[in-house]
Amino acid sequence: MAIQSFDEVTLRNISKIFSDILSHKQITEQFTICGIVESGPGSNREDRIYYSLQERQKQDNCGNTVLSFILKVIQPKRYSDEDTYELHRTRINEKLIYDGIEIDKAGQPKSVAKAKTISEAKERSLKIKQKVHGLNIHHEILPYCEEEWLKENYFHSILEITKSVAERLRQLSGYTNDGADLVDDCFGLGKDNKPMLAFNLLKLESELSEHKGFGHFIKGFFSMYRNPKAHDPKISSESGLLQMTEVLVISTIIHNKLDKTFKTGYK
Repeated sequence: MAIQSFDEVTLRNISKIFSDILSHKQITEQFTICGIVESGPGSNREDRIYYSLQERQKQDNCGNTVLSFILKVIQPKRYSDEDTYELHRTRINEKLIYDGIEIDKAGQPKSVAKAKTISEAKERSLKIKQKVHGLNIHHEILPYCEEEWLKENYFHSILEITKSVAERLRQLSGYTNDGADLVDDCFGLGKDNKPMLAFNLLKLESELSEHKGFGHFIKGFFSMYRNPKAHDPKISSESGLLQMTEVLVISTIIHNKLDKTFKTGYK
């Protein structure tokens, strides 16, 4: 696909992203592969990439070589894990989409409608309403975390995702408390094996075991992901896109099970 020249803002954005991805040695290697002669006054990684791409684009009078450089870096076979590849592909797509270009999962470029706003660019590049590792995100989760996700505020996104589980339990049960107490009120068997909520008939030992296990699972989810976020300062958190993806997957599993949960009529 023939590419018009990228403007200075896009070139600078691309250079900044790749300065985080590539070492000095890797920059030299990728320039050699793409036939780019290094030029310009910069010595740090961002400036090395920026001035060299800028000069090559002037020579070509188009953005074909710049795009070729991008595709050589953002290609699946360069990566050993999908999470890192998707993170880098997302960052680049968020900038390329203003020029009407998007790199697909196979590392191939395609023409798309140009984004006009920051939110639109982030939403389309992050694919919020599609899939995470092949798992459909439960529809109950998105209203809680979408705004924070678009802002790349993963710390608060994780906290909001956990809140979606607690609120779902309150809606199903009618209780108003929170955390482990809420889980115990909803799924606690008591002496007579008569909980407020259940998703099976609780007649077989295996059904009782599954029921108790699910309650422990939810409490563990709160302990791992909500309680630390509620008490630790944001600056000390190592939360990121990968951890948020993990929380999305686990909360989707919980919500899918809650879809099958019903009031027993015992309480």
